[in-house]
Amino acid sequence: MNNLIRFLQRYYYVFLFLILEAVAIYFISCNSFYQGSLITNFANNVSGSIYEQCDKITRYFTLASVNEALVEENAKLREQIESSYVKYTDRIMVKDDTIYKQQFSFVEAKVISKSLNKRNNYFMINKGHSSGIEKDMSVIAPNGVVGIVTEATENFAMVMTVLHQDSKIAVKNKRTQVAGTLVWNGDNYATGQVIDIPSSIPLKAGDTIITSGFSRNFPEGIEVGYIKNFSKDKGTGFYNVEIRFSTDYNKLGYVYVVKNFFRMEQERLEKGVKDE
Repeated sequence: MNNLIRFLQRYYYVFLFLILEAVAIYFISCNSFYQGSLITNFANNVSGSIYEQCDKITRYFTLASVNEALVEENAKLREQIESSYVKYTDRIMVKDDTIYKQQFSFVEAKVISKSLNKRNNYFMINKGHSSGIEKDMSVIAPNGVVGIVTEATENFAMVMTVLHQDSKIAVKNKRTQVAGTLVWNGDNYATGQVIDIPSSIPLKAGDTIITSGFSRNFPEGIEVGYIKNFSKDKGTGFYNVEIRFSTDYNKLGYVYVVKNFFRMEQERLEKGVKDE
């Protein structure tokens, strides 16, 4: 209380000036319509600017929740695209009456830690067993591939990214449909390498590289990147291809974990072939 009294005593003249100023403005506005309108317009402009700035601040602090909602919605939309389904059966008697069965579903997750500049890089995401996440599930970004789940706990999972010496992803040239393998040489997190493309196949800088669908992990058609440059290796008969990733992994905040409903069936079939 003493502090309040001292504060009022110290700034007494300031408060008195403001009160008298307000009284003067009130009388001016009452006695003059024109001046009153000016004062009202000025007050409206000031209050409007204040509300606008407050709205911007509110929008800024709600961006995180908005982004999470958009990511969740995108995951649901991804499940509706054609590449998430496989043709289940054809009814010959009725044209275009093809039955499709869903093969892939998507779980949105947030990246909570990451490494980029090591030889072997990992991301940690905030979803685990409680969300249906299991080892060997693939992880994609809104516009690219990320990697494979290597470990999962109840609420978290570790993802071996494409920025890893053991990462090998089946890809293809979207234009020519020729398949290759995506690897990473460890030089730059913005670029990767595609191997196993025969040098007899014509390539172009700027060609889009996508997932081929030749593995049980990634759906077909997920964008990987664009051919930056290439050269022929005369010793092997294949190209040395460098691509620029379509995803900026440094800025990546949200991902989708891909559930393949047919994975166990595919694994059993592959194991049976290997055992023969």
